[in-house]
Amino acid sequence: MQEYTTPLVWNPILRQYLVNAAHRMNRREGTNECPFCADITSGRVGPDTQVWLHPNDFPPLKPPVGEAYVVIYNRDHNRKFTQLTVDEVFEVTKLWRDLYRDLSSRYPTVMIFENSGAAIGQTQNHPHGQAYGVSVVPSILEREMETVALDFESGSGCPFCRVREELSDGEQQVTANTTWQAFLPPYVRYPYETHLYPRRHVANIGLMEDEELRDLAELMLQVIRGYNALNDGEMAPMPYLLGLHQLADERFHFHVEILAIGRAPGKLKYAASSESVWGLWANDSAPVQKAQELRAAIDQVKGK
Repeated sequence: MQEYTTPLVWNPILRQYLVNAAHRMNRREGTNECPFCADITSGRVGPDTQVWLHPNDFPPLKPPVGEAYVVIYNRDHNRKFTQLTVDEVFEVTKLWRDLYRDLSSRYPTVMIFENSGAAIGQTQNHPHGQAYGVSVVPSILEREMETVALDFESGSGCPFCRVREELSDGEQQVTANTTWQAFLPPYVRYPYETHLYPRRHVANIGLMEDEELRDLAELMLQVIRGYNALNDGEMAPMPYLLGLHQLADERFHFHVEILAIGRAPGKLKYAASSESVWGLWANDSAPVQKAQELRAAIDQVKGK
């Protein structure tokens, strides 16, 4: 058996890691068989199981460097995320919480995320997301934590709490409930990029109460259904990237970012040269206007 070597490659210029996983290039291509439905037909999961973990068949990381899983949202192959009920998504968020508690005992980073839409590389239609436990902290989380540490050292407190308070009930809040709020901050990179903040300062999903997880499920459904209602449904299904930002450090503020890739009917927002080569993002829209559009779309869906 070939000895496992770490796929983590250090970039000495940017001082960050990347994952080199060449074995994933042709995964699942040329087959229509669903590996997640196979969990049901093989008896790997019981007849009453609705959400479960499937070990990633092409893991980019293996212990002790990391672990990779697929989070199955529902046993029905043809259900879209937006077709799930709040209670069904609540079950998903509870599995996320269990997964965080498990992986965080072995890794400093727990990345829970979803890639939705063929336009951004989704290869399996069965409703699902993914999760990685990683032995290093990726650069975005590292930079967020540096900001948190600097603000605490200066006596300014949590920067996420400050942003949440500044945007609360303003033009850039698109929806809210008892324990969560959703915003299009002025610094979003994509026209409809939405950030979801818990009202309570909490570092990660492992510390969340059931009520907060159910409210998170409700808000995610509202936002993504709102995406699909934009421009009278002409942008549906909206491709998006969803990620949970979290760390074990109690100073950190858990939040969810949903990067909606559509910018107009039939048009996608690409990370082009200025964004991909230099990291200088250009948002060719007014966040306040896009927040108003998304808020109206969410209200339209809620009213049905």
